[in-house]
Amino acid sequence: MVCLICLGLPCWHPGFSQDGPQDYREAIYLQTDRDLYIVGEQVWMKVYKLDAHGNKPDNFSKVVYIELLNQAGYPVHQLKLHVPDKSGSAGLTLSDTLSSGNYLLRAYTSWMKNYPARDFSFRTISLINPFRNMESIGVSSIQVGTSTDTCPTVQTDNGLLLELTSDSSTYGTRERVKVNIQATDSSGNPVEANLSVSVSRSCLYNDHRANIHALLHPSGREEPGSTPYLPELEGVVLSGTMLHSVSDEPIANENIVLSIVGKAARCQVYKTNDKGKFYFNLDNSGVQEIVIQPADSAVSDYYVELEPDFHIGYDHPLPGPFYLDTTRLKALNHGIINMQIEKIYKTYRQGNSAATPEAPKIDFYGEPEYHIQISDYVLLKNVREVIKEIVPKVSVRVSEGKSSLWVDNGIDDLYFDNKPLVLVDGVPFDDVDQVLNISITELERIEVINLRYFLDGHMFEGIIHFVTKEGKMAGLEFDHAIFRQAYAAFSEESCFRGPLYSSDSVKNSPLADFRNTLYWNPDLHTREDGNTSFEFYTSDDTGDYTVIVEGISPDGKSGFIYKKLLVQ
Repeated sequence: MVCLICLGLPCWHPGFSQDGPQDYREAIYLQTDRDLYIVGEQVWMKVYKLDAHGNKPDNFSKVVYIELLNQAGYPVHQLKLHVPDKSGSAGLTLSDTLSSGNYLLRAYTSWMKNYPARDFSFRTISLINPFRNMESIGVSSIQVGTSTDTCPTVQTDNGLLLELTSDSSTYGTRERVKVNIQATDSSGNPVEANLSVSVSRSCLYNDHRANIHALLHPSGREEPGSTPYLPELEGVVLSGTMLHSVSDEPIANENIVLSIVGKAARCQVYKTNDKGKFYFNLDNSGVQEIVIQPADSAVSDYYVELEPDFHIGYDHPLPGPFYLDTTRLKALNHGIINMQIEKIYKTYRQGNSAATPEAPKIDFYGEPEYHIQISDYVLLKNVREVIKEIVPKVSVRVSEGKSSLWVDNGIDDLYFDNKPLVLVDGVPFDDVDQVLNISITELERIEVINLRYFLDGHMFEGIIHFVTKEGKMAGLEFDHAIFRQAYAAFSEESCFRGPLYSSDSVKNSPLADFRNTLYWNPDLHTREDGNTSFEFYTSDDTGDYTVIVEGISPDGKSGFIYKKLLVQ
């Protein structure tokens, strides 16, 4: 019996061909919940993925790279955002080590790195660090658009007309606010649109805030001379080169294995090309420890060079100097105080919120034929005895002082001709004597596959997986060089949560609420009739707030609108 597993890198999309002209162009629009932040706060972002030739929502790349650059062009924060649909969202916490000033957010995909960086998506945000010297901040007395009664209630942009109506224009503290949205085209027909909504203190918005139409520009006509960066149609493409450590020559046409240290076996096999290049697809989130090694342990004198994930170079304008409007100094100082109060009380308000359960990680081989949970049996002296007494279809052989494991093929009670793939916490490990010396108290389970497995074209005659309680390989040491390091795949998901004062007990809670951003919803959609609505609650802080809604329709029409609210 044979089980076949293939983990390829699909590369099909209209306008993209592996063999023909690769003229497909992407565009990204990056939106933030506001324009000015105090360090320690969260920047909430939404990205729209578009076809650059018509700015219509599209779903080509599944990974968007977001960087926060300082005025020198150095990245101070980097995110890899998994975007399986036509838009996605993320949160970024601003470190209190950052200096006050203007910073540039830039967003792009791997495929977009084949084209000029000026076609990336950019947005400038301003940061205030009240705990550091702020002499570098300039001041300006120019007052533009600061009046609270001149903002239009309807504002059209590029074919998408949005209208906001709220149940009131003035609210009390901890009061519910309900807002209705209607989306139409220029002829008054209802439009199904993909929208985002932010509600923040008005002083934290730029009076000349760039909207979705202003930041989208026609794609250039130049074609890339080459396309070294692959489109990421499923997950992060981890690419690099394997080279001989003595000659620095590429190790060509060699099967190599990528594995992730942990309790789940997530191995991939790839044959390097004639230049020693390899490509692996990663679809996990968070920082993981990866191991890359040849499938043949006889290949030992090598090293690995990974390609950088993020774009290198800053061939585009960087953020200019930061100026504060003197008419807003009092309001901004109020916002700084709010941030400090919110930092103290936010944890208590959200202390009882249930954490999102982590999705179980699945072994690449699926369900094993045999699953031996060590805790289900009488504790034996060592791993060798466990295999002898309770692990079926596996035996230990000793030859010339070295131990090896063999798997019964499960058909005619004969053993396979070749040794099985031995894994420890998801990583191939061929020193069986070290495996047999793992402390029995550290071992959680043993899984056995007594079938031939084809993984990406490479055959294994059986699989034996030893899983430890910590999932960290129990301190085993490889007897040959391997590439092993921490690697960040997708950034962890984050979700905006505001308190719900729907009951008197919560509304009368003594926990202070001084949020500078009252509401953020990056995934609001109008229905077939062009309507939708949203609700949120005000905080304990009084003053002017601004509601901003913007978005795009399936045929590329874009629009935005903003509306003032007063809390007193």
